[in-house]
Formats: sequence, C-alpha cells, structure tokens
Amino acid sequence: MKAGITGSHGTGKTTLSKHIAGRNNYKLLPESPRQALQLGFPINENTPIETEFWIFGKQLEMEMIAGDNYIADKCFIDLLAYAICIFGNNLEFIKVLREITERAVRKYDVVIYLPSGEFPIEDDGVRSTDPKFQAKIDELIVEILHDFNIKYTRITGGKEERYQKALKAIKSN
Repeated sequence: MKAGITGSHGTGKTTLSKHIAGRNNYKLLPESPRQALQLGFPINENTPIETEFWIFGKQLEMEMIAGDNYIADKCFIDLLAYAICIFGNNLEFIKVLREITERAVRKYDVVIYLPSGEFPIEDDGVRSTDPKFQAKIDELIVEILHDFNIKYTRITGGKEERYQKALKAIKSN
C-alpha cells in the first residue's frame, strides 16, 4: 500500500503519518523539504529553484526505493503546490514539475488530505507561520487534487479520530 498524505504545513501530516506507520508496520517516508533544510538548503517562501529541484529529486528517490508499503508524510501534491506558489511565473519549470507529479501520484493507492485552518500553525522554527501562505498552499493543493482528478479522502478531527478515518480509507483500497 502506497499512501500520500497531503495538506499545507501545520495541518498534522507528520503526526498522522507517524501514527499510521507506527501502528501498522508501514515505512514512513520523511519530508524531503526538512531533509533539504538539514543539508543547508533554504525552504519556505524563499525556496530557490535549486532547492526545489533537489526536493523533487529526493521525493522521487525515496518513493522509488521504498517499495510498495509506505506512507509519504509529504507527497508530490504538496511539493507541486509549494512550487506553483513560489515559482508560478516560471511556466517551463512548473510544466516539468506537473508532469513528474502527475505520473508519481498515479502510483498512490490512497491519498489523504488534511485541510488547513483546523489548528493554529505551530512555530517549530522550520515552517512558515504566515496563515495567508498556509491558506494559499491549501487552495493550490485542492486545485491539484481536482485538476489531476485524484480520488482522495478529506480527514478532520482529533488525533485518534483522524487515525481511525485514515485507517478506514487505507483498508478500503
């Protein structure tokens, strides 16, 4: 089972992903943007194009070597939304990233979408705390889900409620 968890920053993707992976023996794919930051690449609203290329390449690598049993804590849908928000005027670059994303998301057995606005953005020193930026990313994620005609499950609620809903979505696939 290949699952992509999508949503803007601060929506609980990591919490849900760890909960699912830890209880169900799925491999948890870490967030490629956080890995980029750990290597010294700038991320968030000021992400340069070189970082975005690295992030997409790292996500491709992780999903390719993970096999058939993983939870992607941040999936290609998120990555494309951030790229469109930041590099939207670079049409050639976005076209390439859209092509990569469209092929990659077809491999997911289930996509779980966590909408923004349910919780305040936690300042962890990494993610942007700008609620307008978060809302814009959320809007772009929904557009991508619809543009690519991706079947997804929208999940809200507390930690355990989200886990139960996500598990139900995963098991129904």
